[in-house]
This record gives sequence, structure tokens and C-alpha cells, in this order.
Amino acid sequence: MAKTYVTAVIMAREGCETRLEEELRKVVDAVRAEPGCLRYDLHRSGYGNAFLFYEIWESPAHLEAHGRTPHMAAMHEATADLTACPAEVNLWEAVDAG
Repeated sequence: MAKTYVTAVIMAREGCETRLEEELRKVVDAVRAEPGCLRYDLHRSGYGNAFLFYEIWESPAHLEAHGRTPHMAAMHEATADLTACPAEVNLWEAVDAG
């Protein structure tokens, strides 16, 4: 199976940037320990209100399992009132990756 690449952009509600970052950071180690997770990095924009997860998964099945984990459900619940809009999630296929 082909690797699965994901970007997820999460926008903080005004005044909630610090709390949102704290909640997003809570899942990083647990996700990195999941089967099939090759990369899971959290970034924050220079403007401070946008966060980006960059992810690489061994397969679409691993990504699907990731979405059903208890820690992801807890993160979604904890961040629901901290975000300005639904996350923008995109799946990517490698064209020329090293």
C-alpha cells in the first residue's frame, strides 16, 4: 500500500490560541506511538492563530484507525470551543518525495 500524507489546518478562535496549542500538543506523543505513524508534526503559523499537523502514515488503513482512537476523540471534544471553524484536512499522494 502507498504511504498516505495528510495536512490538517486548525484555526484558533480569537483569544484561544494558547489553550488550543496546549490541547493539540497533548495528542502528539500518543499519535506518534500509533502503529503505522511515520511522521506527526505540529506547527504554528507566524500569525499565531493557525496550526498545522503534517502527517505521514504507512497506509490509508493506518490513517483510518488513527481517526478512531480515544485520544483523537478526546482532542476533538477538548478543542470544539477553541476553534474558529472546522479543520481543513487534505490527503496527498507523493509525486516526488525523498
